[in-house]
Amino acid sequence: MAPIKLFWGRLQTPIASKPSQYWLDAQDHTGSARGYAPFLGNDYTYPVYRNVKSAPYNAKGDGNIDDTSALQNALNADGQGGNRYGNGVTIRPAVVFLPGGTYKISKPVDMRLNTILIGDPTDPPIFKATSNFNGDALIHGYDNAAGDPTTNFFVALKNIVLDTTNIDRNRAVTALGWGVSQACHLTNLKINMPNSSGGHVGIDMSAGSATIVADVLFTGGAIGVRVNNQQVNLKNLSFKFCTTAIKFPGGHTAVIQGANIDTCGMGIDASGSGQLGSLVILDTTSVNSGPVLKFHDSSRDSGDRNNQIVIENLSHSGSNPIAIDENENVKLGSTSSVDTWIWGNEAPGNYQTGKTTSTSRPGLLLDGGKYFTKAQPTYGEYAADQFVNVKAVSGLPVKGDGSTDDSTSLNTILAQNAANCKISYFPYGVYIVKRTLYVPPGSGIVGEAWPVISGIGANFYNNANPSPVVMVGKPGEIGVAEIQDMRFTVADVLQGATILQVNMAGNHPGDVGIWNTHITVGGTADTKVNTVCGAPDTSDCKAAFALAHLTASSGAYIENMWGWVADHSLEAGGDHQNIAVGRGMLIEATKGTWLTGTAFEHCTLYNYNFHNAQNVFAGMQQTETAYWQGEGSLQNAPAPWATLPSFGDPDFSWCGDGGDGDQRCRMGLATTIDGGSNLFLYSAAFWTFFHGETLTRYTFPGTTCGSDCITNQIRVAGNPKGLYWYGVNSRCATTMILDGQGNPKEFNNPGGWPPGGVVAAYLQYAGS
Repeated sequence: MAPIKLFWGRLQTPIASKPSQYWLDAQDHTGSARGYAPFLGNDYTYPVYRNVKSAPYNAKGDGNIDDTSALQNALNADGQGGNRYGNGVTIRPAVVFLPGGTYKISKPVDMRLNTILIGDPTDPPIFKATSNFNGDALIHGYDNAAGDPTTNFFVALKNIVLDTTNIDRNRAVTALGWGVSQACHLTNLKINMPNSSGGHVGIDMSAGSATIVADVLFTGGAIGVRVNNQQVNLKNLSFKFCTTAIKFPGGHTAVIQGANIDTCGMGIDASGSGQLGSLVILDTTSVNSGPVLKFHDSSRDSGDRNNQIVIENLSHSGSNPIAIDENENVKLGSTSSVDTWIWGNEAPGNYQTGKTTSTSRPGLLLDGGKYFTKAQPTYGEYAADQFVNVKAVSGLPVKGDGSTDDSTSLNTILAQNAANCKISYFPYGVYIVKRTLYVPPGSGIVGEAWPVISGIGANFYNNANPSPVVMVGKPGEIGVAEIQDMRFTVADVLQGATILQVNMAGNHPGDVGIWNTHITVGGTADTKVNTVCGAPDTSDCKAAFALAHLTASSGAYIENMWGWVADHSLEAGGDHQNIAVGRGMLIEATKGTWLTGTAFEHCTLYNYNFHNAQNVFAGMQQTETAYWQGEGSLQNAPAPWATLPSFGDPDFSWCGDGGDGDQRCRMGLATTIDGGSNLFLYSAAFWTFFHGETLTRYTFPGTTCGSDCITNQIRVAGNPKGLYWYGVNSRCATTMILDGQGNPKEFNNPGGWPPGGVVAAYLQYAGS
């Protein structure tokens, strides 16, 4: 008898069925339990949820009628006859639902910020371009109102088919323009293009700062994905009959994780990628295709050396070579499998030109020989009666109005739902909690357009004994918890708030999972931090103790999490954002942790801290140094915070006396690693742009970073065991990795985003 999996922390699960209506569409979207946007003044009727086939949009989805205008109206509508375009970011969220059908598209559909476009996963809708389609892309995933692609946040597409097969195969056209940034995500997409195409592109990442594209199937086309943004994890993408699966005309660093390349002319073309510092190809399969990789051989370049490559755990069939340079010279010939192959800077060591080695990966982190991954659940197998709207529970009032304390009712509801194997549905709202929101084993939580859990009050003010705003499990608890499409924050300056704390582990990988859930401090209309933290002296704006803490008893799968301490306001009324959050993500987890496409930015002491952590996989870490730190700052790290050894805080004792001449050293670390074992890190994008920038002007020459702006980007201490780090990229640093051994410097490893440095393989502590 097969073992019974305790899926929801007990022997029961939500009851699966074959529902006739997708559970999300069956929720109350018009009554008092509907999603409510509380920061629109007196507008109580704003429609968060829109079904494109319902009035006033009235799309047909029959494959005959042109639905372009109906779809655009559903994305644009502000509920008062106006347009959401350029009319707020976080204050006007929307979920636009597409029932099954074929939606005829004759010109581009433009997405809006803070919007989820979602189809029925049991009957995915098809966006079908007409033969006379007029435009460059079926969907513009970016919102031009946001200006630069690096400020396009909170956009998502789910459970949709994009089809360009009616358009001439040699015409230049894109299915999805995806020049977006953090907190944006794609999942469960299919993109169909004509075979033998000379012009069709599936996804064009033309610019921006996205950290992940996940779970997309491409068929046909000239190019599956074209990548030109800052950094990205391309996770579990499948390509069939593409001329080129992935092309890098630019970008700075990327990891391709779990790709399946089948019957494609070429796998990955990075030969003309300019400043692509490093590329990691991980857990990928190539079948019946041309070369897996074409790249620029930078081994003889003077100055910057880009296109540094690591291939790990590749499965390959056929006689074509695996890696060739831009002149078709074979650098890695055909073989059925590759353990680890390095082309680029190795530390300790020199520039390697095709070194073959091995990476010893623990079974705890693997599934079928590859690093474990898990797609975001759709819950399409469950009917609406398996969900509980937290605003519709009799006797337990929940407001989500941005002012009422909802913590007592929410804690009771989550406990009841876990006990009864029900999934908790949060309509959009701002849910204030004056005490910790506890997510017990057996929980499923799904939000509508990133509803907000916001801490406030005295329980979150003691920075000597911080309290979590949201706590997933208690220390030592084992079970299942799934959280998706939520946002966690603080409503005021709360120096004792750890915004998210995960204590729980599961019996199986991914039992504890968090997808597309983000942590923000400042920058949004729902928090006082947006308006009270403009002073150059950050002493009075210690807005949170930490963004996230994965404790020693935890084990979690986290995909697409953005931890953002605001450097600017997304809404009116908060121009300057000089916020001193103490810590980013503190990782002390030991039970198996997967960080897939994450970003933490602008924290005072560090953005990531692996403190005695064990058994951790990270596929793409992205950071930015706090803009107010460094030369010209009124505070030198760790100030305005005191360090706490019990939390593994770095004390910056390796710097000088803290005087003005020491300011470059006393800036927040992108990552600090102190002790631990079995740490497997792939692709780091650690950027520093400004120093002493307190007016958020961004273009003032006196605060723009050049070389040596930050003394140390990364610190490694405590003799960690089994640390494998592939694809390390830093910008504007003197020392890339302060480890007390080789201390690799940008000057000796130039490349990537200039002025920057690249280390393809950091193996100083790889041994056991």
